[in-house]
Amino acid sequence: MTSKTVLENEFEKAGFRAAEAFVRPAPINVHGIVVGFGFDLRNCTFTLTLTAPTSTKETAPTEIFLPEWHFPGSDTSVEVSGGKWAISAIDDKQTLRWWHAEGEQKIAVKGLKQKLGTIAGNDDEDGYLRQYQQQICPAM
Repeated sequence: MTSKTVLENEFEKAGFRAAEAFVRPAPINVHGIVVGFGFDLRNCTFTLTLTAPTSTKETAPTEIFLPEWHFPGSDTSVEVSGGKWAISAIDDKQTLRWWHAEGEQKIAVKGLKQKLGTIAGNDDEDGYLRQYQQQICPAM
């Protein structure tokens, strides 16, 4: 049995917490032309605007990757300009499928707003930014 040093534990903790910065939602398949999309990390909100030449077919909706890190099932809300949507796991990744009409369409997905740099549900521990500022995190 091997025991980890304090340094090894800090590296793991710091790397895990940084996931919020690089695990982002993104369009996978879009029916139409993307006008713009973005992810507001501070407010945990993904937005997508597109222009569709026709309504989506039942077999070919617009698909968006939604990482469970930011969008846990029970803490996710979706607002669309029109159409229907569903969130499901496809190939071990959470995906939002959206069937919409033609023309300009908008979607906003709001996830779990967390204190930046912390693990969901664990506000007691310092985030990676605070660790860096206090020079606790040896990886930064």
